[in-house]
Amino acid sequence: MRNIYGTGRRVVGWAFVVAAVAAVVLLVKGLYPADLPASRSPDFVDNVFDNRGVLWAARLLLVSAAGVLAVGGVFIVVSIGIRMKNGEWLRRAGPFEISEGSLREAEGEAEYWRRVAQANDEHADKLREQIDRSEELLNDLQDL
Repeated sequence: MRNIYGTGRRVVGWAFVVAAVAAVVLLVKGLYPADLPASRSPDFVDNVFDNRGVLWAARLLLVSAAGVLAVGGVFIVVSIGIRMKNGEWLRRAGPFEISEGSLREAEGEAEYWRRVAQANDEHADKLREQIDRSEELLNDLQDL
């Protein structure tokens, strides 16, 4: 018996490929200039871009650059999201890098200060209990 899900995925994959090729063909066709405006006093740039092939290639280049930047941006965002989900933090950005020793030292300091804060909270709770007992004793003494 054939795997129905594998066949369905294959069909969806080919449909996606056909749709992508059709979109690229329509984009390339749509970027081709239909008519070029005439310039009264053309200079060098006007003469260069008076050719439909040059204008079409320039448009393709700009659209391609935009596509590459968009895909790169999505890749960066997804990559950082996956690293954050896995608990891997950014350790290098351009010329700046955090060494493993510095990272462990910073984590150790953070752990130390967390323990100090926890101990201070426990001490503050004990002091509150003593103040409450003292107030009860003072109230009892005033009642006598």
